[in-house]
Amino acid sequence: MKLKLATNEEINMLHSKLEKFNTHLLEEPSKLYNHIGIMDVYNRVLNEEEASELLGRSHNLKYGEKFVSTFTNLFHIEENEVYVHIYKKGLGKEVFKYILSCLNRVEANLFRKLFSNRKGIYKIGDMEALIFLTKLSVDELYFANFFFPSLDTVIIGNYDLSFPVYSKTKIGFKKCKEIIEENGLFIRQ
Repeated sequence: MKLKLATNEEINMLHSKLEKFNTHLLEEPSKLYNHIGIMDVYNRVLNEEEASELLGRSHNLKYGEKFVSTFTNLFHIEENEVYVHIYKKGLGKEVFKYILSCLNRVEANLFRKLFSNRKGIYKIGDMEALIFLTKLSVDELYFANFFFPSLDTVIIGNYDLSFPVYSKTKIGFKKCKEIIEENGLFIRQ
């Protein structure tokens, strides 16, 4: 798996395009992003009864591959210029141990390595790393912020396969929407 710390130049480029790295912590993302949606299996918000019936572990297993293929397609558009922010605060020892117990040995070693230093912006260097990080979010083990600089877009891992999509440009948002829909998913606004 190829996953390396972003260089200072790459971090500066990302910061100039997207301004914030802890995108998942933004209370009002519309102040920074003009185009906002939710990548989801459903084209609408489910009511409580539907959610309790349809969502859960089997839901993620059933639809997770669509998210992996979406991220794979976005990765190819970006010409391997995809970055991920690993938010390292707030992950307690028990949760960390639990995550490690859910991973195979190679994945567990990589996950440990991600938390071995204070920096948190990584450049995804190959499909194996992209799939690993996507599956962490799909499996609800650990959520990351994925940066797609050429699309001026951030996609955030989230529960129930409802991933927020924030884009600075209409063109980037439209391209993401096309790819999301090509993979049998929806982007609801």
